[in-house]
Amino acid sequence: MLPPPPVASWTGWYVGAHAGVAWHQAGADYSGAVGETGNAAALGPIVHSNTKAGFIGGGQIGYNWQLGMFLLGLEADISGLNAKVTAPTVHGKGNAFEGKINWLSTYRARAGFLARSDILIYATGGLAVGGVKDFFTSNGVGSSVALATTKSASKTKTGWTAGGGVEWMWARNWTVGLEGLYVDLGHTTGNMLATPTKTTRFNNTAAIGRVKLNYKF
Repeated sequence: MLPPPPVASWTGWYVGAHAGVAWHQAGADYSGAVGETGNAAALGPIVHSNTKAGFIGGGQIGYNWQLGMFLLGLEADISGLNAKVTAPTVHGKGNAFEGKINWLSTYRARAGFLARSDILIYATGGLAVGGVKDFFTSNGVGSSVALATTKSASKTKTGWTAGGGVEWMWARNWTVGLEGLYVDLGHTTGNMLATPTKTTRFNNTAAIGRVKLNYKF
């Protein structure tokens, strides 16, 4: 009887694609304006935030070093997202806040161990960069209307990401895996054009679950 074929090494370059769900949480807080309640002096900080689930998909490239039953690696990816977060005003005139991450790229280290020669369990973390678009108006009439109490921001933001996953080498040159990531793109601060001027701070985070398919060279 012939011996089984040798198990392929995890060491080397790989490229692949991914798809899954991103739970985008976004919000804006500000110190109040006359248009919100008619009594700005008595108004404390107000926070508008919400969470929206949407699709995420894209591609990745990376390199692994197998060290016995342990593995170290580097991976970079880029994704598109379609979830748009909205939140209503205090007094119900419509959406006071809209937030969206249009695209997201991460640059991460990976470290894990082989539960079997073909199954990898790993942790990962590193830099996150995303294209963020946020809009806020204290009167809550939507982003198509320009009011004196409107603040919008479209920026490329940097932050951090961390998570983990499991990956299965089901053929010599192919792996499939499940990965979860948490992404924090930090805060964007701007002044609303109100009287008196009010400071608005936007925040964008996301929890991501995705399936990954890789081809290893």
